[in-house]
Amino acid sequence: MLLLLLLRLVMSRCLHDETQKSVSLLRPPFSQMPTDFRYSTFLPLPGSHDPQPLRIQIYYAGDPRSDEVWDPEGTGIREGSRALAAVRETTQRIQGILAVPPVQGPLLLSRDPAQYCHAVWGDPETPNYHRCSLLNTAYKGERCLGAKMPDAHLRGYALWPEHGLPQLIQPDGPGVQNADYVLYVRVAQTSKCHQEPSIIAYAASCQLDSEDRPLAGTIVYCVQHLTSPSLSHNDIVMATLHELLHALGFSGQLFKKWRDCPSGLWVRENCSRRKQVTRRDKRGQQLLITPAVRHSLAKHLGVLKVSLGVPLEEEGSLSSHWEARLLQGSIMTATFHGARRTRLDPITLAAFKDSGWYQVNDSAAEELLWGQGSGIEFGLLTTCKSDSSDFFCTGNGLGCHYLHLDKGICSSDPMLEGCRIYKPLANGSECWKEENGLPVGAENPHGEIYHSQSRCFLANLTSQLLSEDQTSYPSQIPHLREKELTGHCYLHQCTQKGAYKVQVQGSPWVPCLPGMAIQIPGYHGLLYCPQGRLCQSNEDTSTPPVSHSTQDLLVQLSLGLTGPPGLLLRKKQREELSEIVLQALVNRGGTNRCYFHSPSVTASLVFFVHMWKPPGCQGPSVAMLHRALTLTLQEKPLEVYHGKARFTTEYSKLLATSDHNPSVTHLLLPMGFCLLLLILMGALGTVAFQKRATLRVRPSTPHHHEGHGARV
Repeated sequence: MLLLLLLRLVMSRCLHDETQKSVSLLRPPFSQMPTDFRYSTFLPLPGSHDPQPLRIQIYYAGDPRSDEVWDPEGTGIREGSRALAAVRETTQRIQGILAVPPVQGPLLLSRDPAQYCHAVWGDPETPNYHRCSLLNTAYKGERCLGAKMPDAHLRGYALWPEHGLPQLIQPDGPGVQNADYVLYVRVAQTSKCHQEPSIIAYAASCQLDSEDRPLAGTIVYCVQHLTSPSLSHNDIVMATLHELLHALGFSGQLFKKWRDCPSGLWVRENCSRRKQVTRRDKRGQQLLITPAVRHSLAKHLGVLKVSLGVPLEEEGSLSSHWEARLLQGSIMTATFHGARRTRLDPITLAAFKDSGWYQVNDSAAEELLWGQGSGIEFGLLTTCKSDSSDFFCTGNGLGCHYLHLDKGICSSDPMLEGCRIYKPLANGSECWKEENGLPVGAENPHGEIYHSQSRCFLANLTSQLLSEDQTSYPSQIPHLREKELTGHCYLHQCTQKGAYKVQVQGSPWVPCLPGMAIQIPGYHGLLYCPQGRLCQSNEDTSTPPVSHSTQDLLVQLSLGLTGPPGLLLRKKQREELSEIVLQALVNRGGTNRCYFHSPSVTASLVFFVHMWKPPGCQGPSVAMLHRALTLTLQEKPLEVYHGKARFTTEYSKLLATSDHNPSVTHLLLPMGFCLLLLILMGALGTVAFQKRATLRVRPSTPHHHEGHGARV
């Protein structure tokens, strides 16, 4: 169960395991009716074809039940629309991650004989032994975690005499077309939502196929969180992804059903139930020990020659989450700290590969920085308090969350079992939120800057005079890091992978050498440059290096959007929409996200994104990618949803720009525009002419750019 920390220093109980235990997992039964009495003889056996993207059909079952608290005069539609928008985006993402041999024909789900049948024939000598002899008159149909399943999705059932043919009560439904999985969606204020106010949503699997792959499940959204302004669309999407991964197989109830398919998914006869999926080590820690997850964890920790099991959170006899001490920030830990701090990590995808039910797209994994390369002892209770790793902290001081998006306080919680980490403060800790900054004209002795490109740095910078011993310049400061430095927000700009520069209020850009302490002109004190945390992926290079070759040309793509008439989006909503449009653009281009940087949507609904190919980004040139996108957008505009609003693209333009010092560009712009324009057009050549691009040079002003924060 994914949890929201309303106050980030407060922990909430996880519910997935108890939720899954409350559901009866049904498998396809042997036919309870002769073929003559059936409208369909279909059984949901795995398909015989090669794996294809997992097709998830969504069914909204928003009707409240009598045991729930529901406001009959509430808007309902708004909350349901927000939930469905998140589900649609999540299922589209899943299609790019998981593949299965497709179900052949319509998907038809099972009925539970224990529900519709009151008694069965008990004499083994009779021909209709163990078939239903008496119906349950109170039977009202099937539910999946409270969601009513339509009869159209279900097999039929019949009443059998002791001898002879049955009486057909309900024929088979037509089934669900083009589906490998059915997801039922509810928005309600259930008793679980009341008991655990921090719960965003919970989910469970309900039905399995003949080889135990989940075929259907339900996700329940607690309605109060769908009206909360504190949760962004991306937060709801990431919470949905967590729950859907539970319902697709990452669950303590389903680990024992995982299969070993040594010849691949398409050779089904070679699959068998895995002999052992979990075990306990000598410390009593429960581990997931299947091959792919062991290899993935060893690779993550930098100990490839060691075979490690992946620890699971201690949640009773079963556990459905990774151990928080070892995999903080993973999508499948038991607590949720917001979409910006959560990753769909390689170890989680390795678990789905080990399930034997799915083919997994490894390239969909997001880099997990927590504990990366930290060795075999990382995350143990015996080492986390020893100050041997800067991922953990000691004492109660102020510092930076390990992703450096937020200021944090060194604290623990029940999941960490005494280990301490820097957790985001309850209010105003986000360096990437401009609204957290000081009012204009307010005293700012530490020179802090809150901006989408700002990050948290350990520092003791001040514009006030200090004594001589406070302005020393040690080259490395592990002893100083926690004792004398605290978290402050400053602008950062990636120059290449693992390298960056910083800017303090009123200062020039200063190279920040990872692992070193630097001084900032105009300030006393030091700023510590974290190592291995910032600018670690190509996506982080949201602003280009100082110099470019012609092959690395930076271009700006703009897309006009049309939405509902009269719709006005606030800044936060525009940021959410920009991420949705960007993901659709990446999917349309069929390439990596590393080409696209600093997406934004203006108040007039124009989407802007920089296109630049940093080192290590695999694929065609920017010019080729832009041309391909232009052609496909002309043929078929993008169509995206934000909440209940639908947006489509109108046009695209190519704007070429380059990264200069803003002050120099400002001086050169009036007198050098024509010359620079000719140089750029010569570099672009006929490709730019064929695109009919509008070219212009403009200064790069990262401090005032209204863009979405880069992933770090």
